[in-house]
Amino acid sequence: MKKVGRSSKNFFDGYNHYDKRGKKIGTSSKNFFGGYTNYDEHGKKVGTSRENFWGGYTHYDKHGNKIGKSYGSFLGGYNHYDKKGKKIGESNDSFLGNGYNNYASEGCYIATAVYGSYNCKEVWGLRRYRDYVLYENVLGRIFIKMYYKLSPSLVRVCGKKKWFQKIGKKLLDRKVEKLKEKGYEDLPYQDKMYTK
Repeated sequence: MKKVGRSSKNFFDGYNHYDKRGKKIGTSSKNFFGGYTNYDEHGKKVGTSRENFWGGYTHYDKHGNKIGKSYGSFLGGYNHYDKKGKKIGESNDSFLGNGYNNYASEGCYIATAVYGSYNCKEVWGLRRYRDYVLYENVLGRIFIKMYYKLSPSLVRVCGKKKWFQKIGKKLLDRKVEKLKEKGYEDLPYQDKMYTK
C-alpha cells in the first residue's frame, strides 16, 4: 500500500482531504440524513457517499453512478473497493485520532513519481484515460498489464533521479495537454478499475 494522502475532521463534522504533500484536494460534508456530499478543492460537487444498512458507505459520482464501496476494517478505518468489488485502497485511523491516512493498492506509478501525488489534476486525467480508453480494447489492456508489472521497479530505481523526472515530466505534460484538448476532465476521480 502506498500512502496517497490524508483526511482530517473539520469544524463542520465533515472532512478535509489532502494529497501526500499536504495540498487540499477536497472536502466531505455530513448530510442531514447520514452520509456525505463530496466536493473538489474549488467547492464543486463531485459525488456522494451514502451509509449502508450493514455499515460502511456506497460511493456515487456526481451523476449518481455507483463507483465503489467502503467497509469498516477490523482494526479501525476503512477498506475501499471499486464497483466490481476489487480492493483499491484503505484508510487507517491517524495517530492523533482526528482523521485518516489514505493508501492506494496500486496506482499510476510513473505519473505519481513525476507529479508527486496520485491525487492531482494531471494524474486524474491520465487515470480517466486509462479506465475509459486503454481498458476498452485488447492492446490497451495488454499495455496496462505490462505497465503495472514494469513501472514499480523502474520508479523504485530511477524515480527520484533528476533525468527521470525531467524526461518523464516533459512526456507526461505533452500527453496531459492532449487529453485536455480532447475534453478529459482533471477533476477528482475515483478509479473505475485496477489491473495487475
